[in-house]
Amino acid sequence: MGKPHIGEVDYLRVLGLITIVLIHAWGFYLLMPVASPYSRIVQELGINLMRFGRQVFMFITGLVLFYNYSGRQVNIKRFFTRRLQNLVIPYAIWTAVYLLIKRSSQMVTWSGLGGFIALWWQNVLNGNGYSHLYYILVAIQFYLFFPWLVALFRPRRPATTAEIIIGLGLVLYALYYYLFEVQQDLVMAAVTGTPLAGITGWFLLYKDRLLFSYFPYYLLGALAGLHLETWRQWLQSHWEAVLVLLVLATSLVTGQYFYHYRYQGQAWALTISVFKPSIYLYSLAIIAAGFQLAFYLERHGYLRWLVAPLAANSLGIYLLHPAVLFIFNSYFWQYLRLFGFLLVILEPAAAIVISGAISALLGSNRYTRFIIGEAGNLRYNFPWPKLRAHKAALSDYGQKML
Repeated sequence: MGKPHIGEVDYLRVLGLITIVLIHAWGFYLLMPVASPYSRIVQELGINLMRFGRQVFMFITGLVLFYNYSGRQVNIKRFFTRRLQNLVIPYAIWTAVYLLIKRSSQMVTWSGLGGFIALWWQNVLNGNGYSHLYYILVAIQFYLFFPWLVALFRPRRPATTAEIIIGLGLVLYALYYYLFEVQQDLVMAAVTGTPLAGITGWFLLYKDRLLFSYFPYYLLGALAGLHLETWRQWLQSHWEAVLVLLVLATSLVTGQYFYHYRYQGQAWALTISVFKPSIYLYSLAIIAAGFQLAFYLERHGYLRWLVAPLAANSLGIYLLHPAVLFIFNSYFWQYLRLFGFLLVILEPAAAIVISGAISALLGSNRYTRFIIGEAGNLRYNFPWPKLRAHKAALSDYGQKML
């Protein structure tokens, strides 16, 4: 018998998924002219404040795996076979799909089948198939280390361990941001002509797809998974502190946007960097507040009918939605613009619905399930008994009316 399902994870997963789709949809609007500078501020600030989706997914991955495998031996063969089927194969397939999409818009080119295979393999290794596939590459790295990590990471004092992880994470991101992003040119100039030049250039190019770059989120999720009830109780008893932290972190990120970007003219890439210490603290606050909200929603069953299928197909939606957005923006943009401000809601919502429907369709067939991996294997507790009871009640009411 497996352990009970963590209902809060579904809500948190959907929260992260929605923000990722919104960022990818709204990012296209930044290339379009706007009638008012205030519209641009809303777009930019909205994207800036939604830069926590990947962090949420990494926290969830650490939590779920350590929760499920704590206290039992990991069957190495079965573990890696499932990850191969449910993540690596879909990643390889969608890398090829997105290369074909990019070629259709002349973003990439190759000559013959051999050229395609060489480019495909290169993109499988570096996660550059499309802008969102880097996350799958990071997840694969985590899975490779997980059997050893779950055997070694067994903290007995969760509160102290959490403080250490958060503190070291803050130091890590301060170094990343100020040394490898703000002062990137100075760092490269300092190592030019030395044996460190090559590896430094490689690190600066690929640091956003290295497991080490996001280790604090995975470890905090692992800690929550190992001490789930303690984590829940802490959130229940410290919800005021979590709310204050969220308000302060949101204010800090917002203030930095107006001061550094709008006033000082900071580069946009630096403004939205996920390695900013303020984004790190903001993401942790979002995770804590989101989990607390998810606990409340799960306990009352609110929106379960919507959250369950979205969570079950979250991987499929993640893989598919950029392709749907690409089709929208390439072939239907002139018609979509008729919706005006409603477009910022309608387009992402349509991308989620269409991607979810395709994912569910592919996952329902054993011959196509491999295309979306985990999305085809997940089961969700849809409230069929409640729907049947509701239908029966309506039937009885109809009989009485007759």
